[in-house]
Amino acid sequence: MGGNAPFELALVAAVLASAGVAGCDRPSPGADAGSPAGFTVRDSGDIEIVENHAPEYPPGQFWTLDAEPEIVLGGGGGGEAPPGGAAAQDPAQLIWQVVGVARLEDGRVAVLSQGNHQLYLFEPSGELSSVIGGRGEGPGEFDRPQLLQYLPPDTLVVWDYWFAPASYFDTGGALLRERSIDLLKLMARVPGTTAESHVIPFVNGSFVVLGGEEPASPPPAGAFYRPPVDLALVDSTYTARPLGSWAVWQLWIPETTAHRDDAFLMILLVDQHIATGGDPPSIYIGDGDRNDIYQFSQDGSLLRIIRRAAGPVPVTDRGHQSWLATLESLNEGMESAFGMSWEELTRGMPRREAYPAVAGLAVDADGHLWVREWSPAETGMPDQWSVFSPEGRWLGVVRGVPELFLCNRISPCWVDRDFLLAVRRDELGVERVEGYRIRRDGGAESSATRNFGTAARDPASARVPP
Repeated sequence: MGGNAPFELALVAAVLASAGVAGCDRPSPGADAGSPAGFTVRDSGDIEIVENHAPEYPPGQFWTLDAEPEIVLGGGGGGEAPPGGAAAQDPAQLIWQVVGVARLEDGRVAVLSQGNHQLYLFEPSGELSSVIGGRGEGPGEFDRPQLLQYLPPDTLVVWDYWFAPASYFDTGGALLRERSIDLLKLMARVPGTTAESHVIPFVNGSFVVLGGEEPASPPPAGAFYRPPVDLALVDSTYTARPLGSWAVWQLWIPETTAHRDDAFLMILLVDQHIATGGDPPSIYIGDGDRNDIYQFSQDGSLLRIIRRAAGPVPVTDRGHQSWLATLESLNEGMESAFGMSWEELTRGMPRREAYPAVAGLAVDADGHLWVREWSPAETGMPDQWSVFSPEGRWLGVVRGVPELFLCNRISPCWVDRDFLLAVRRDELGVERVEGYRIRRDGGAESSATRNFGTAARDPASARVPP
């Protein structure tokens, strides 16, 4: 997969730097570690901390993903489609540089292509039904579409690069309105914000933005490094609420800097992850190396910290070699970009003893939090999900879709009641949108959520003594 430097450089996100929340811990209603519920709920100031000791549903009794995708779009190699040509209507050729996916309530699949500057709507059969937008700066056109936001039941929002106007469409393709972003006002409210800062849309016109100042000194050679980033929730009046100090994707700074003093590798393991959704809406942020997920309210207040008492998954020799092969294939373009051989780029890079705790986050249409993670299998890829109730209870584990990139900014996903949509790439870098059916006949999320709420509030339930 040559020429992946732009792909790799786009994989920047932020990680929460604080290890905990200040304040005195005090017990709160919940189940203790020895109770059948298998979780503890306690307070730290106004913040609820949910300690999960085991999933509610054991393996074989929870939801499953089909092994093969029921929906497959793309696979033809992509490339900018000439207007009016056969490729402009061929779904196999349109899946290219995908930056957003969603499944509409009527079953159609929305796919946003940054490469083609268009939003496509596909029927469940895979037939192309609508093409929205196009390259340009006029109403309903996109300069460099950055991400897709679906507002059920009937609104699609395309967020453009450089804070160009966000375009609101109905699901028939008609332009409803455009929303302009005052970049100068945003830069004044969130220090370190630039025209290239990434945003994550939230609710009521608000969005999360990545800011922060550049480091004062260059990172040391022959070491891992995570550049700092600040996160803020900005509402429609440009009032900014800080969400903490974070760090971007972990980098390896090569020992050899004779050719370039700015050479680096993204090691493609440790990352910060953000997901939004639920009712009431929440922002979930996870540090890749810790088993903590921070849940913020729609006004930016920290509501809850969700934790698991799951031990680290060790990196085996086989898993390490699989990851190294993937890393090398994705970084072929970096050798020519930096004028350094692969051996020079990776010399002295230490091997991890265990995989990070979190590899991705998603919130499904029912408000469940899906945490992507590694299993003890030796693929070297994240290959399962831990699913949590809206109240932070660990419900169970869903296995499937081993992939290094899934549910992050460069490789979006979508989860609803029936399907998980994922952007996947083959060994040649050809993209596909695949939809895997979710079988929920194992485990009952409604009773799981109800039982969690009861255990947390019913005086007759097992709980930590006040």
